Amino acid sequence: MTLNPITSKELCRGAHAETRGDANEVSPKRHCVLNTTRRSCLALLVLAAAHVSCAVNSQSRTVNVLYAGSLAAVMENGLGPAFSKASGNEYKGEAQGSLGGARMIHDHLRSPDVFISADPAVNENVLMGQENGNLVSWFLTLASSQLVIGYNPQSKFASKFQAASEGSIRWYEVLQTPGLRFGRGDPRIDPKGYRTLFLFDLAAKHYHLPNLTELLGDPLNPNQVFPEVVLLARVESGQFDAGIFYKHEVVAHKLPFISFPAEINLSSPQFSDFYSQAAYTTPSGDHVRGAPIIFTITIPTTVQHNAAALEFVSFLLSSDNLLEEFGLGRLDHSLAGDISQVPMEFRHAIAGDYKQ
Repeated sequence: MTLNPITSKELCRGAHAETRGDANEVSPKRHCVLNTTRRSCLALLVLAAAHVSCAVNSQSRTVNVLYAGSLAAVMENGLGPAFSKASGNEYKGEAQGSLGGARMIHDHLRSPDVFISADPAVNENVLMGQENGNLVSWFLTLASSQLVIGYNPQSKFASKFQAASEGSIRWYEVLQTPGLRFGRGDPRIDPKGYRTLFLFDLAAKHYHLPNLTELLGDPLNPNQVFPEVVLLARVESGQFDAGIFYKHEVVAHKLPFISFPAEINLSSPQFSDFYSQAAYTTPSGDHVRGAPIIFTITIPTTVQHNAAALEFVSFLLSSDNLLEEFGLGRLDHSLAGDISQVPMEFRHAIAGDYKQ
């Protein structure tokens, strides 16, 4: 029930007006009405104050999380509800391509309490440093992942995908099949989009097939490139036969998939030097280079619900097993940025300095 303080005041004023008479003459009846009215007004005001207090308290126990779009199923079906159950706080999440989401924070279009990125470089290039208003002063590595081909099990090419997953034929031979509909993320806003470009560049080197990148066409090929949530929906609905996804996406959505060798799937620090041979510059001028896939977490200066944000980050940093259930890789939580700005609540989780 919402109470308007002005209405309560007017109610009291009106009630007093009805009991007003000769100042020197207050009948027993009028005295009774006056006392009753005062008690009613007091009760109304107490209720109004309680309502405001509850609203403020409820708001302070809400955490707003802006996260990488590939984590939608993980966050909304797993981590978000688990956090609310464990803490009693309300969780509100929004999925965006990491690069696009960071630009929204930078341009003051979003003010999240917590930001989870699919690429450490997004924090460093868009949110950190004086040139970016020091919107982020630190981040911690959260989990790892790898690229895979996810496919629709009802696709007419499903048997070929199955054969590729078993190693009977090469995955790129399947993608060359006439009539096969294949999709990928948008490299302008989504790290998975430019990582797909890296994947094919590295595969061309790894398999000694320089023409392999022709499977993609232009980096922004409109027949293949879609926002990540849209792409996943198209594969699940059968509009597309397959797409490039993170492993945790297909695990969460129970899609069959084909794994790539570690040399090209961007999962292993062992191949960091090889990964770095692939690079891309976005139309907006962001220069990115191949590196192991790492998800990061931070509390930007846009935080409005600090206590809930601290609880949420602490919860995720202690949820490695839950992250693994959704197909993400376990990772030591390394720090990038100013340790003096890292809240004391989870400094104990820091395993060392983040190194690219």
